Amino acid sequence: MTNKSSEQVNKVSERVPNESDQAVFEQRLAAAVDLHNEGLGGSTKAVWEAHRVFEKLRTDYPGQPIADAFHGSIMSLIARDESNPMIRFQWVRRGLKLLDGAVASTPSDNRIRMLRGNIAYRLPEQFFHRTETAIGDYLFLIDKELRNPGSIPNHTYEKLIYELGEAYHRISRLQEAEFCWSRLLKQTADSKYQHLIKQKMSTANGESSNDS
Repeated sequence: MTNKSSEQVNKVSERVPNESDQAVFEQRLAAAVDLHNEGLGGSTKAVWEAHRVFEKLRTDYPGQPIADAFHGSIMSLIARDESNPMIRFQWVRRGLKLLDGAVASTPSDNRIRMLRGNIAYRLPEQFFHRTETAIGDYLFLIDKELRNPGSIPNHTYEKLIYELGEAYHRISRLQEAEFCWSRLLKQTADSKYQHLIKQKMSTANGESSNDS
């Protein structure tokens, strides 16, 4: 009985630090994400501080896909602020490697898919060929919202549909682009999208006529 009781106590004592560690990880992640978001807003200082913080966080808590994904996003922001094209390219590649690994580890995580999709969408297709990645991530997120309404804020959902149309248009999949924009036009009350979509669809129709 004594051995059994000590085994149970040991098992409980093993669990408690793990739960405590996870809480500390979440706190540190939240602080790092705040820096990430400052960097998104244009602060180069915040980008480099976030890079340092995420490096330490990932060393202390390896195997956390969400930390890998945000660190990958930070690397893309370092590339954004880099003037040397070769160094910029290297940072983007490093960031994409982390993001791809995070998606492979946790394919159903909305935040990870959003991070990779947004970055892939903004990369020049002629250099990185990641528009298909953006399309895949955006379709995943849109499908998830359709199955579980409210999983994504409405303004984000509308932005995803608009940018999905842009991504399709970029790789000359004009019918899919028009489908996305037509769908958004029917449901949005945002005058910005209404104006942009009418312009885009007019251009797309002109391109279709020229091809035929």
